[in-house]
Amino acid sequence: MAKGTVLVVDDEAPIRDILSFYLKRAGYQVLTAGDGLEALEEMGRSRPDLIISDLRMPGMTGDELCKRVKSEAATRDIYFIILSTLDGTASRIGGLSLGADDMIPKPFHAQEVLAKVDSSFRLIEMQNEIKRQNRELTTFQTRVREEMELAAALQMGLLPKLPGKAPGSRYTHRYLPAAGIGGDIYSVLPLPDGCTALMIADVSGHGVTAALISAMVKTSFENQVRLGGDPLAWAYGMNEDLCRSTLPEQFATAWLGHLEPASNCLRYVVAGHCAPLRIVGGTRGGLQRSEVLRGKGFMLGLDGQLPFADYEAEFLPEDRLVLYTDGLVEVEREDRSMLEEAGLRRICAELPGGAEEAADAVITQARAYNHPAQFMDDVTLVILDRNA
Repeated sequence: MAKGTVLVVDDEAPIRDILSFYLKRAGYQVLTAGDGLEALEEMGRSRPDLIISDLRMPGMTGDELCKRVKSEAATRDIYFIILSTLDGTASRIGGLSLGADDMIPKPFHAQEVLAKVDSSFRLIEMQNEIKRQNRELTTFQTRVREEMELAAALQMGLLPKLPGKAPGSRYTHRYLPAAGIGGDIYSVLPLPDGCTALMIADVSGHGVTAALISAMVKTSFENQVRLGGDPLAWAYGMNEDLCRSTLPEQFATAWLGHLEPASNCLRYVVAGHCAPLRIVGGTRGGLQRSEVLRGKGFMLGLDGQLPFADYEAEFLPEDRLVLYTDGLVEVEREDRSMLEEAGLRRICAELPGGAEEAADAVITQARAYNHPAQFMDDVTLVILDRNA
């Protein structure tokens, strides 16, 4: 089997013959042409791996052939060596500036040409391997991108459909994953008794793994709610589920709530998550008072024996609940400051009356505060409004 194909281009037949003899003896397949035009015709029949061409020839010269070969996408990767009677550094630079890969001065020694050809084919082999690996990498990147897009679409399908309604309430969200797919999730479940179960969670990490665990969190929450009980029972059940199903270094912060419209009571558990804001009369719009629904609790998935606590708050008709993940308020600006809870309270002190407009206003003002820094973590914002 030939080591490769070499096209020898020279207007002198003896030079073609001597080069052909030594190259064939070394194991190469050899094609020949008397000038550049003949070389192009030969290349139309069989593509060489390497071209050795004289510089000065009648018809199409070696430099014209080199320019032609290197200017076309189908042939630009063919290794090109120029033979020239011109010697010296200036001549070599001139030849390489044409696009040639190497240059051999005339008169030449056959062994020198063979050494150059052998060295060139080692480079050709390495270049081909790099191209092969690049093709594989491109294919892999395309497959990963397609799978990420599919995973992102599936994750979006896990979020409640908008506009959302629950007994006596309406809600909307803004979901901004940091990498196309993230670890934030929330759920709003209307219950048969007219109450509403609420959950927002933030899984450690980013990407596909975090998204997978966020789906587990949502499934676990919905299963616990179906089993009955209250937010405290849900927290214990979800903690057991995550401890059993995830690695030790994986966890989730969460806020779990149960809204009973008849009593205007909101019972909730804080599992290491950002405390939501209750905006008194927030659905009326304009300047309103806000309060933080504080509480303490461990993150879910750390240890199956960790305790949790539940809390109660009043949640009246026309009140607004602002649930969010820490990516919204923990963007570090150039001056090292962050929006934090206090800054979010300032934004939420005066919002439009509509939930959609309010959500847009929060994101817009948070971006303006952070500028020019961008959101680097997953951001989820949920606005839930009690009807009048």
